[in-house]
Amino acid sequence: MQKVWMPFWMLIAAGALAAYSADIPRTSRGKPDFSGYWNLPYFPNMASGKEETIPYTDAGRAAYRNHDAKDDPTSNCWFPGVPRIMQSPYPAQFVQTPDQLVMLFEYMHTFRSIPLNGRPHPSKMEPAFMGDSTGHWEGDTLVIDTAGLKGPPWTWLDTAGHQHSDQLHVIERLRRTATSIGYEYTVDDPPMYSQPWTQQRTLTPLKMTPGLPELLEYNCDENNRDVKHLMSTKPALESGK
Repeated sequence: MQKVWMPFWMLIAAGALAAYSADIPRTSRGKPDFSGYWNLPYFPNMASGKEETIPYTDAGRAAYRNHDAKDDPTSNCWFPGVPRIMQSPYPAQFVQTPDQLVMLFEYMHTFRSIPLNGRPHPSKMEPAFMGDSTGHWEGDTLVIDTAGLKGPPWTWLDTAGHQHSDQLHVIERLRRTATSIGYEYTVDDPPMYSQPWTQQRTLTPLKMTPGLPELLEYNCDENNRDVKHLMSTKPALESGK
């Protein structure tokens, strides 16, 4: 058998890649395995204290400045949408098959079912709270494309009140590590943001609490009679506080 010569740097790179690959949980088909119970890191404010870095359009800036916290759509028990569901302070279970990634959320007891064949979005889909998601692989990175999301007033990007339009398009990238999931999402919404807005997060394994199930039952009912008692923040905003 003829030996194949490889430069030393290629041998080192190949060894590093093999070691890296060996550290990642994989399915029987060799794909990174995202199955399990995960903590979703809570980020109520995507700006994280750096409001000046957000690439607003004039419309996006005005929408944020004029929002009122009492109008938070989740106060009506409306689903939070994407990406807000992925930064809620509740755990989730990921169930992965060769053809599908299913995300089961404790928050509002809802789910996302994501085909992994890169199929196109439905052409005549009615806008929905959670939109339509489709996934494909780029090497070991799972890329999820979500469109068809409801616009205002149905969902916000975060608890802080950053707004989006009905043209919102979200691209998520999941990368498995030995102990976590690297999660990145990009908000692409030209009417509200002058350029795509990207955030990075880390999903960590859920530590079980003795005597409790992995996911608790979250009950939120529409037609909440207490909504009228929510206090407006508009005076504080108008006074510059």
